[in-house]
Amino acid sequence: MKIHAKIYPHNDLLNLAFYHKGVIDKKIEDGVQDALALDCMSCLVALAFSVEALINVVGVKKVGGWNERDSFLDKAKNVCTKAGTNFRKCADPYRTIWELKVQRDNMAHGKPFIVKTDAKNRQELFDSLDCKWDLFLVPEYVDHAYTQVKEFEKILFDGAGLSRADVITGAVRLP
Repeated sequence: MKIHAKIYPHNDLLNLAFYHKGVIDKKIEDGVQDALALDCMSCLVALAFSVEALINVVGVKKVGGWNERDSFLDKAKNVCTKAGTNFRKCADPYRTIWELKVQRDNMAHGKPFIVKTDAKNRQELFDSLDCKWDLFLVPEYVDHAYTQVKEFEKILFDGAGLSRADVITGAVRLP
């Protein structure tokens, strides 16, 4: 049996982010704080990966000579131009998309950093141990980021003339 399959990872990655967002929302509803920052981290990583996959699916479908190995910013600008918009890092949803990319890189590359401090108390000591992404590991930012990624998806797909049916994973049997 011959099959023609099309696999679009952005769907799975957005579903993963939605799942983690649901876990976060349930914990908030139940007043549970255990590992909430880790849930936020998982959701933000899934969102960052989904942004890359969204850019790539629009690029593959609509940009001639698409090169997946180009820089993130070049690819983002390319697909945004194709969608009739500009990637401006100073305005949402693009600002949040850029923040996700930067924090994803910070986590993915895991470069150690050294902080010298004169902590006067336990809280100052804990504050000096914050990672670059810790400010983003709160449910409010996760909600904002999720909303902005969904807006970015809409802008890209609508602007590039892609329907949901054009970018859904599936297979058809060939004659």
